[in-house]
Amino acid sequence: MLAVIGDLVADLIVLGGSSLERGTDNPAEVRITRGGSAANVAAAAAPRHPVRFIGRVGDDTIGRALIAEMAAAGVDVRVQQEGRTGAIVVLVDADGERTMITDRGAAADLAEIDPGWLDGVDWVHLPLYGFAEPASRAAVTDAAASAARRGARVSLDLSSVATMRGLGAAQLKHIVDDLAPAVVFANADEARTATEIDLDLTAAVFIVKRGGDSVLVTEGDSRVEVPVNRVDDVLDSTGAGDAFAAGYLTAALSGADPCASVRAGSELAMSALRRAGAL
Repeated sequence: MLAVIGDLVADLIVLGGSSLERGTDNPAEVRITRGGSAANVAAAAAPRHPVRFIGRVGDDTIGRALIAEMAAAGVDVRVQQEGRTGAIVVLVDADGERTMITDRGAAADLAEIDPGWLDGVDWVHLPLYGFAEPASRAAVTDAAASAARRGARVSLDLSSVATMRGLGAAQLKHIVDDLAPAVVFANADEARTATEIDLDLTAAVFIVKRGGDSVLVTEGDSRVEVPVNRVDDVLDSTGAGDAFAAGYLTAALSGADPCASVRAGSELAMSALRRAGAL
C-alpha cells in the first residue's frame, strides 16, 4: 500500500489567464478540478497500485465533494474534517506554464494522524507543502517516522522553490535528516535551490525533472540521464510533476529500478500535460 500525506484542495484553473488587464473583464476558460499535490499523486497512482490518501479538508460542501471524487477514483481516503477547505487559483499561460495563488485552508492545519491510518503501508510519499506550517510538519514527520519503523520506505517531493525558501535552509536540512528519504523528487529550479543551500541528499535516489530534457538520476556516486519524450502540445502543466511521482512510485513498488521507474513516471506526466488540471 502506498500512502500519500498532504493537501486535498479545489483548483480553479484559468486557461489564458496569464495576461490580465486591470479593472475590466478578462475572458478566459475556467475549470474547477480536484487539486493538492498529495491528492494528485494518490489519484494518479490509484489505477496502478493500492493507494491511501491522508490529509485534512474542511467540514463543508467542497470538502465532502472532494472526498467523494477521490474515493470514486479508487483511493482509500482517510481525512480529518474541520474548518474550511482550501483552494488554489491556477493561471495558465499559452505555453501551459502555471502561476498559482494558494490558500491551503484546512490542509495547513493537519493534526496528529491516527496510527491506524498507516496500517498496511509500505511506502509513504510526502510533498513538501505538508511541512510548511509547524503543526502539520510535526504530524507528517511523526507519521512518516512511525511508518518507517514498520519498514515503509519514504519519498519526499521538494515541490516548490517558494516553500523551500519559506522553510529556510536549517529547517529543510532538519526535515531531510528526520525523514531519511529513500527517494527525493525535484524540478530543475528546486534542485538548484537545494544545491545553493547545501542540502545533503546523497543518501537518497535524487530525481531531477527538467521539462522536455532528460531526467537526472543520482544515486550515490552514480549519475544517469534518462531521456524523455518531449510534449509539443502542452495544454496545462498543472499536476504533471505529481503524475510523474505517481508513475515512478507505482513502478518502484512493482520492483522496477530507478531508471525504469523514471520512464514510467515520464509516460504518466505526458498524459497530464495534455489536459487541464491534474490527472
